[in-house]
Amino acid sequence: MAESVVLAFLLVLAAGCGWFLASRHQRRRRSHVSRDYFRGLNYLLNEQPDKAVEVFLDLVEFNPDAVETYMALGSLFRRRGEIDRAIRFHKHIISRSGLDEQQRTRALRELGEDYMQAGLLDRAEQLFSRLAEENRQDERSARQLLTIYQQEKDWHKAIEQAGRLRQIDGRKSAEVIASLYCELADSALRRKDRDRTRQYLRQARRYDPDNARARIIEAGVATSEGRWSEAAGYYQQACEIEPDYLSFACGPMLESHRRAGRLDEFDQWLEESIARRPMTTAILALARRKAASDPDRAADFLLEHLSSRPTVHGLDYLLDLVYRQQDSLDRVGSGLIQDILRRLLDNQPRYRCRHCGFSSSTWHWHCPGCRRWNTTAAVTGVLGE
Repeated sequence: MAESVVLAFLLVLAAGCGWFLASRHQRRRRSHVSRDYFRGLNYLLNEQPDKAVEVFLDLVEFNPDAVETYMALGSLFRRRGEIDRAIRFHKHIISRSGLDEQQRTRALRELGEDYMQAGLLDRAEQLFSRLAEENRQDERSARQLLTIYQQEKDWHKAIEQAGRLRQIDGRKSAEVIASLYCELADSALRRKDRDRTRQYLRQARRYDPDNARARIIEAGVATSEGRWSEAAGYYQQACEIEPDYLSFACGPMLESHRRAGRLDEFDQWLEESIARRPMTTAILALARRKAASDPDRAADFLLEHLSSRPTVHGLDYLLDLVYRQQDSLDRVGSGLIQDILRRLLDNQPRYRCRHCGFSSSTWHWHCPGCRRWNTTAAVTGVLGE
């Protein structure tokens, strides 16, 4: 509803500007513009936007000073998802004579973004390439081209474009270039092309010496060559730079340490990691290592950490340990179980829109997401009905 009001306001404003300027500069056309203005407004109020668009586009011919307003209208159509209308508005502006260079450039940019949202990436690429060639300092066009190449997974073109962007924004794009080289290195590793993998990794480290993903790929190369001790070291370095990587690298890291005969070192690293940041993945990994020799000690270790940082995964493994030892659930305690379940339920939505997926803990007759009526339903499944 709010967007419709804004759209109506902008259309009325644009037409009103045309009417005002026409009356000021060409009094003879005043009655004609005024007539068209009210005709377009009538179409708009009667929910006939296509006819209204035609009328207001014609009014541009009487009002060259309202180009900015019409570009804003086109952008508003794009945000509303009405891409065809946005494209028509921006194409119409570009076709007009008398545009200054700044207006023409902005209209071309807006049209390029219309094409991107419509999925017409080839057309968008042509427009933004043209704009980037005309102005080497055009950061917006350069970024859009980079977005297109990344979306198409054309990593080589993306690297070239990111290099051009780096000349504009300085060091800001270095991390992006390193990530793009990591994509190439990862693909080469999957093809078992280790020479190319190393070549791309050297480039990634050149642009971002502390890139954690590069170390994960280095670990993959070392693993493929049976260099288990080096692989273990690379995994450790990656997880020290980016602790969240442990959530997927813990298994391969454990295997690398096992193959290298360095499990004691792995246990010590886990303890140090937990002291720095008590992640559930590290706690469970160390608990499983302890359980291999002393399940009782593993259960006590888990209870100690779950009492201060309860998680569902931790509780699941603790219950498994208790069950395997044929121990009583009193050891776990009802308070811990209730606390975890309460936290879990508190963070879950109870209702979800069947149309757009908008989730909420309260019932909405009129969905705040898609603005449709009576589309709310109760969430079903293990955490719902």
